[in-house]
Amino acid sequence: MSKNDEAYVFGIFRKLDHKHIGKVEFSTIMRGEFQWGLIGYRLHNQFWRKGYGKEAVKGALDIAFNDLKFHRIEAHINIDNTPSIKLAESVGMAFECIRKGFIFEFGEWTDNLVFYINSK
Repeated sequence: MSKNDEAYVFGIFRKLDHKHIGKVEFSTIMRGEFQWGLIGYRLHNQFWRKGYGKEAVKGALDIAFNDLKFHRIEAHINIDNTPSIKLAESVGMAFECIRKGFIFEFGEWTDNLVFYINSK
């Protein structure tokens, strides 16, 4: 999918022992005059709240802007996912809006918060 500029997946590995602890991924929403992408991130739960997520997402955003040439990156976050909201805010992402009935999960259409960051 990276060859077609559809998606890019990066593993997160702990520096100490190179243990795989999660992933960060980007999906291309639209190119052309938008250069717009979506970020997703996941850490294995035993590595939560130790700073790994912030470091990985900050590094991935550098790649998104400098290497992949996105201008805007969005994160779509479940309303009750406080740790993800805090992570997005900690890397400089700003709250933009609530998209109502945006993602079909758990058997229903759920609302999502949209956070964004633009290249500098």
